[in-house]
Amino acid sequence: MPAKTPLPQRSRPGKHGTPADGSVESSLTLPHERDQSLDMTSDTNSPQVEQAARDLKKGFKDTSKAPEMDQAYRKLGK
Repeated sequence: MPAKTPLPQRSRPGKHGTPADGSVESSLTLPHERDQSLDMTSDTNSPQVEQAARDLKKGFKDTSKAPEMDQAYRKLGK
């Protein structure tokens, strides 16, 4: 697939194009780019996640209502 040729920059109606505008726009990311970036999460686990991991290792039962909610959702037929 050939590389795309960038389109020429056009000024937006009512906006004055400045060099600062171009640098700001080039630093913005699209939603899928933000989701895939490595710096979206911290390097440390939250205390809740660590507690949940300890609980699972101890054999504690999951007390969420996920199975019940799934069953009710399936009954609705959606």
